[in-house]
Amino acid sequence: MTTMADRIDDNLSLISSSEAVDQINGSFYSRFPFPWRPKSLDCTSDPDFARVMCNQNLGDWTHHRVPANPHIWVAGCGTNQAAITALHFPNAAVLGSDVSTSSLELCASTARDLGSTNLELRNESINQAGYRGQFDYIICTGVIHHNADPEVTLTKLANALKPAGVLELMVYNRYHRILTSAFQRGVRLLAGTEGRPDFQKELSITRSLLDSYPGEGLMQVLVNQHKHAPEAQIADSLMQPVENSYTIETLEDMVARCGLELVAPSPNAWDTGTRNTTWNLRFSQDDIQRSYDAFPDSRRWQITNLLLCENSPMLWFYVQRTDSPVKKRTEQEICEAFLETRFRSNAVTRHSYMLNADNRFTQASSPALPYPGIPIKPELRKIIEKVNSGITMNRALASLGIARDFATVNSLRFRLTTSVSPFLRAIP
Repeated sequence: MTTMADRIDDNLSLISSSEAVDQINGSFYSRFPFPWRPKSLDCTSDPDFARVMCNQNLGDWTHHRVPANPHIWVAGCGTNQAAITALHFPNAAVLGSDVSTSSLELCASTARDLGSTNLELRNESINQAGYRGQFDYIICTGVIHHNADPEVTLTKLANALKPAGVLELMVYNRYHRILTSAFQRGVRLLAGTEGRPDFQKELSITRSLLDSYPGEGLMQVLVNQHKHAPEAQIADSLMQPVENSYTIETLEDMVARCGLELVAPSPNAWDTGTRNTTWNLRFSQDDIQRSYDAFPDSRRWQITNLLLCENSPMLWFYVQRTDSPVKKRTEQEICEAFLETRFRSNAVTRHSYMLNADNRFTQASSPALPYPGIPIKPELRKIIEKVNSGITMNRALASLGIARDFATVNSLRFRLTTSVSPFLRAIP
């Protein structure tokens, strides 16, 4: 159980029971469905592309960890995530669950527009779900931290995993949420809604503060960032009824209590957009670098979380059961296998679905484009050219005179073979 000392800075005044918080969240996200619909959705010509790249995110160069035709649960799917998952994993059976009926209606509408036939949607809380050992892959990002006791919610997810299954989990980084949690609590005090939410009253006060904020400093920066934001973004950031947040240390402790373990960071578009993409630091002091690199993965990530603070990446990780038949590998071991693997360029095409004036997705009339193209950095293009000749990554780097220390290799792995930089596909 997370202690109050761990949670003192969070937004927890409305917690009375899991059922009550489920009802509050259901009402909140029905009033403010989140996220809003994107202007376009993309899909590649290879129906197995997303699964392959997901496996490579995990350092599985054989592409077996998330199996072909997987059973996937998008737990707390919101308005888009289950439909997008069904689009990207057309050979999967995808279940999307959420407590917001409005979000599920929007998700179903998107799935119909995309022609998806592999998606089932259910209006249910993770806390009430009774799945046991059913899913190869569970996606739960930005959800459990909005629950009365995230540890109870996470245990439900752990129970739903198959023994060799993988959970993609994101919770709020404590150092990212200090300002938002404080703003949320301040608005609730101003509105007099600490015991019972009144979303319309809180929205009115929030908009008034965005128009004319009485202070300055970092909170002023946060306010300015939301002045012209969509209503759903304002609500999700500045009015969320319940918000827990974590550090690497407290996340790892909670995960362990649920019979789970952190496996690897999950590459994601949010970190890529802010360029806060790495959990591994580069120090100019050789002695510090050697000491840092020698630590276990989670200790290095903890140091990074503390030293980078608000600029550390999101707490977005792959997690597995501690009794998984698949042995957890360190990042160092993943990089060693990466060096001994042969790769080829990903050569697929990508087409888009565009949101039209009727708020419906239709396939763009423009022709499909080559994807992912070629990287901007010349050194990456040279590596791709070398590995396309059929040699291992180790030989390719050696022939180019590129160092093969852990920090360099791990960076190249991220920049060439993950879902956010999918230039290379392993040849099993």
